[in-house]
This record gives sequence, C-alpha cells and structure tokens, in this order.
Amino acid sequence: LVQQNKMTQPHGDRSKLVIEPMLTDQWYVDAEELAKKAIAVVEDGETRFVPENWTKTYFQWMRNIEPWCISRQLWWGHQIPAWYGPDGHIYVAENEEEAMKDAIIRMTEEGYSLEDINNMRRHEGGEGPLLVRDEDVLDTWFSSALWPFSTLGWPGETAELKKHYPTSVLVTAFDIIFFWVARMMMMGLHFMKEIPFKDVYVHALVLDEKGQKMSKSKGNVINPLTLIDKFGADALRFTLAAMAAQGRNMRLSEARVEGYRNFGTKLWNAARFAEMNDCRFDPSFDPAVVSEPLNKWIIHEAGNLVGEVTTALEAYRFNDAAGAAYKFVWNVFCDWHLELAKPILTGPDGAAKDETRKTTAWVLAEILKLLHPFMPFITEELWAKTAARESLLVVTSWPASEDFPRSPVAADEINWLIGLITAIRSVRAEMNVPASAKIPMVHIGGGEVGERLSTHNELISWLARLSSVETASAAPKGAIQVVHQGAIFALPLADVIDIAAEKSRLQKEIDKCSKEIDTVDKKLANKNFVDKAPVEIVEENKQRRVDFEERKAKLAAALQQLSEA
Repeated sequence: LVQQNKMTQPHGDRSKLVIEPMLTDQWYVDAEELAKKAIAVVEDGETRFVPENWTKTYFQWMRNIEPWCISRQLWWGHQIPAWYGPDGHIYVAENEEEAMKDAIIRMTEEGYSLEDINNMRRHEGGEGPLLVRDEDVLDTWFSSALWPFSTLGWPGETAELKKHYPTSVLVTAFDIIFFWVARMMMMGLHFMKEIPFKDVYVHALVLDEKGQKMSKSKGNVINPLTLIDKFGADALRFTLAAMAAQGRNMRLSEARVEGYRNFGTKLWNAARFAEMNDCRFDPSFDPAVVSEPLNKWIIHEAGNLVGEVTTALEAYRFNDAAGAAYKFVWNVFCDWHLELAKPILTGPDGAAKDETRKTTAWVLAEILKLLHPFMPFITEELWAKTAARESLLVVTSWPASEDFPRSPVAADEINWLIGLITAIRSVRAEMNVPASAKIPMVHIGGGEVGERLSTHNELISWLARLSSVETASAAPKGAIQVVHQGAIFALPLADVIDIAAEKSRLQKEIDKCSKEIDTVDKKLANKNFVDKAPVEIVEENKQRRVDFEERKAKLAAALQQLSEA
C-alpha cells in the first residue's frame, strides 16, 4: 500500500450496488462542431425560447459542450449501424447488405480470394466471420433528435416533410433543453439545413399540491388517467392550462381539477338554458344590427374577450387565456347575461325576445370556439347539439376581435347596473341581512343616475332583493350608505336587522381575526419554524395572514358603517 486516500464511492440509484469505473470503447459525435450553427440560429433570433430566460440555459450547455457518447449497452433501442471485419476494420452502412458489399470490395483489394471471403461468410476456414454487427444501441436522445423529420418520411422528400418541417413551436420541459431540444436543433440543421422549430415553449413542472416534485419513491404521483376517469379529460386539460404561468411551477391537486369540472358543468347548463329558452343559432345573425343594450353589451364584452384570449395564446400565456375565458363564461355570460336576459325572454316584447335569443345563441357559439383548445370534448359535443352544422368545431375558423361591434355606451350602462347590484349584494352579505328579506333603497340625488334607476327599476329590485327604489335629498336615519361611481345610495336596515346585535357580532369576528393574525405572527417570528418547516407550510401561513387581514378590514368597514348609521 503506497497511500490511503478518502474518496466518494458512488452507488446505483435503484440497485444500490457499488459503481466501478471501467474504460470501454464507445461511439462519439463531435458535438462541438454541430453546436456552432445551433448556437448561431438562437443568437440571430431564428429560434426563440419562451420564457426568454431559458435561452441562457441553452447557451450555457451549448457553449460548454463536450463530445457526445451515443452508444449504449442496453437491450432496447436502435442498433448502431456498424459492422466489424475479421481484421477489426469498421464498416458503417445503412444496412447489412451495404456493409457486406463494402467488406467484399475491401477484402478483395487486400488479396483475399472469393473462396476465402465465402468461407468467412459461412464461418468456415478458421478465420472469424466476415462481419459482426456492433451490439450497442444508440442513445435514446440521439434517436429522439431525429424525430422532427424522421417521422415525416425522411430521408425521402415526402409531402408530409415539406408541409410540416420546420414546425412552428415545440412544447417541452426545462430539464430536457439540452438532452432533447439542443440535439434536435443540431440534427435538424445538419441533415435538413434548416431549424426544426421557430419557438420553444418551456412549460413549468407539474408538482403535487404541497409543491413537491412527483416521484414513485415519495408516493405522491398523481395518475392523469385516474383524474380523467374521475373528472374528465377536459377538466384536467383546462386545469393544466389555467395553472401554466410562465416561469412558475404548478401545484396540481384533485380539488383544482374538480373545480374546473364544475366549470364544464356550468357551460353545459348554460347551453341547456339557451335550448330551453329557444335560443337557436341563426347563421344569418348580424351582431352589428342589435338594438337592446343588454345584447350590445354582451357582444362588446365578447369581442374584448376574443382579443384578450388571442393575444395571450400568441404569447404562450396559456394561464391568462384560460383565466380570461373562465371569468367571462362564469362571471359575465352565465352570472349576468343569462340572468339579465330572463325578464326579456319571458316578457311581452317579441322583437326584443327574438333578438336576445339569437344574440345568446351567437355568443355561446363564439364561446365554444374560444374554449375548444382548452376543453375540446365538451365544446365539440355542444357544437353539434346546439345547431345543425356542416363542419366540426375543430376545423372552424378562429374568431377575430374586429368582427365584434363595440358599443361603449351600452357597455357602460350595463356595467354600471351590474356594479350597483353587486354593491348592494355585498352590503347585504356583510350586514347579515337574510336572503329572503327585501329592503328599500334610496338614491341621494337625481340626474342621469335617476334616469338609469327608472329604466332598470324592476331589474335592480329583482336581482338585489329590494322592496322599493326611491330618490331623496338626504339619507334616512339608520341607513347604510353605498357609493357607486360617485352616486350615493342609502339602505335603511334598522327595521330589517338588530343593529346592536349585528355590531356585537362584527366586533367578535374582528377579534377572532386579530387572534388568528397574532397566532400566525408568532409562528413567522419563530426562526426555528421559518428555517425548519417545509417551504410550502411557511408560505401557507403567510397567505393565511393576508386572508385574515383582508377579512378583518372588511369587517371593520362594515362595523364603521353601522356605527355611522
């Protein structure tokens, strides 16, 4: 023994056996040479990464690239197309027949007779076989690097290859930027003399609900097939799109998928409502000639949505696109348009009724187009059920924002109406007014607001549960004031709720929030907790504090209003 040295002994990740180094002959690719063009096309902007920060990762790998070992000692894979002659000479050919021809020519030139060569082919005469194929297989990333063109008939010049190469975008994860993206770039530029794709969209990692990377050893792997069986493929697809914020990993949980399953149910019920109210799609419908403010408003808002979703998709901000579509369908179309349309659909005005039916069906069709990339199955089903159409939704043209007439005056009027009803509902909830109780409302002032109140009196009273809507110069005693877009409205509650008891209840809720905030503050002030607790637990406590602060502020505002009433 000459000297003792401490060393790190590696072990196999699965087998746990000792890994011993051993020199072997392997096949290599001069990756440095191939990388030059692959670096240049990204520097020149021919191919771009989204988000852009992943460009640095790509360059870091490519500018420090080493020879690429492409041979693997595995059972499965593309066998390396190399054959060895009896003298060790290597023949690389497309197939064994071509390699055999090359070997016969070379052996003949070396002085071997045809009889000797035939004996070697038959494994006779003492010398080894004429050809022995290399037993190694190609690295899976080498085979995968050929994917953009090998799947399209290459090396033949097929119609599919001309049509689909290069493609527009590659969607992938950050952990294979070097293993796959870079290799496809190098191979595409080498064999096709052209980039394989223009954009590389790097999506986030899908983590479990606690923010942990999924692995079988941890037992936290969420099987997508299980989620699909339970909630549907559309719900899972929409969930992943809605959570795909650039630069952030996504935490997947069953609760999120279930929530978006409910969104699909909401869409289905909206289509059922339209069908039950005879809202049938009319191919000749012209959105530019509608006259009802409600219909002008929903077309105006739908046009804004189309622009927002289209812009987000083009920028690969799938979460923004999904979020905008979700908000419009649930909060605008279902919660407000369909509710505000009910009096018209059941009213005596035949012209308004017919226009509202056609508008509702037309907007629903545009919604199905926008949602199709996120929820292809339910939208395709509804597309077929809601009208007799010649083509599938999947091949229908994408809507254009400029095809939607804008009506800012009507939009302002309906949005004002929605805002007022929302404000009244908020006060009712904060003051614990029973849902069945109708309360009066007094508008302090007049002018344009008074005209709007007169126009929409019945609608406001119905949706806000009001017993009357009046105008006065001053607020009645014991009334809670609501300020909406500069106008003042008073809600007398003294005859509806016990103000003293309600003030006591609000104070107790405020004290409860303060206590919860103190508890969280003590945890976050504890260095041991912050340093040793899992990151997701610390973040959860921070969010709890924010939530309690917001609730406390709302309760305090409600208490202040009651004190001033």
